[in-house]
Amino acid sequence: MGSIDVWEHNFEEQLELIAAIRPCFPIVALDTEFSGFIHCTPRRFTEEERYRDVKHNVDNLHVIQLGFTLFDDHGNQPMAGPGVSWQINFSDYDPDDDPSLPTPIRKSGIDLQRNRREGVSSSERCAALLREKLFCQGGNFVTFHGLYDVAYLLKILTGGKPLPDTLREFMTEAWSIFGGRLFDIKYMARFCHGLLGGELGLEKLANLLKVEADGVAHQAGFDSLVTGLIFHELHKRWEIDDEQVSMILYGLESACQEIKAPSSFNPLLRSPASTGSGIMAPLPMMRSPCPFRSQRGGVSVHPLATPYMIKW
Repeated sequence: MGSIDVWEHNFEEQLELIAAIRPCFPIVALDTEFSGFIHCTPRRFTEEERYRDVKHNVDNLHVIQLGFTLFDDHGNQPMAGPGVSWQINFSDYDPDDDPSLPTPIRKSGIDLQRNRREGVSSSERCAALLREKLFCQGGNFVTFHGLYDVAYLLKILTGGKPLPDTLREFMTEAWSIFGGRLFDIKYMARFCHGLLGGELGLEKLANLLKVEADGVAHQAGFDSLVTGLIFHELHKRWEIDDEQVSMILYGLESACQEIKAPSSFNPLLRSPASTGSGIMAPLPMMRSPCPFRSQRGGVSVHPLATPYMIKW
């Protein structure tokens, strides 16, 4: 068991299921897989220069998968049929026109030709459904080294529009999507003694924490599952100030801190019309009776919610 693949034919059906269970599972771990880089950014670049490269890459390349895994406050995942995560397969990338891909993507087993034939187009319809069913219900959102994940999400949720021109505008739009409740666990790991200041990749961090999962690395559903499991493991082992680490993306720390400063203009007070994106600020998570309760009163969770073997 692993991820539920979402294609054009089951896109709306799966989003309806996700919307029904989201009130019980307010934590959403996210990952994207995409078609590589045109510009590779040197570490010495400033944050503004780094964002210019991100914008150039994301505006000119395509997302291949969006993966997400839902968790409740105790780290349980919902029982959702054949898998514990979802991965939306997009049709925008054409492997015949651009055969060059990062090596991990080529080895991941993603069927790019099937994506092209049967995948979801990142259109206005796709954007509207994702905003309504997944993002406008509030909660916490978790990424690992999430700058490109957030950038591609912004592109998806605006129907493929170019990213904002400036870093500040980009972070303002990120606030409008996540409502100030986005966590980048690569940045969070800086505050956890023994994790080498956060300078670890996802695989090494998972192995160090003995987080185990079953699936295929470098597919978005599996990577989102591992990201969410690490998020909960960090909170179990260390005292983490969520307010301190929220809305700080690894690699853009200074710009994110400036946006969070009390004296800074709070982008959540802006109307969708004033941002120009049409993205509504998410509502607080609405807690309601969970329809996925067992007779004993516990949340029905997939048996794979307990540790299982990682296959990288």
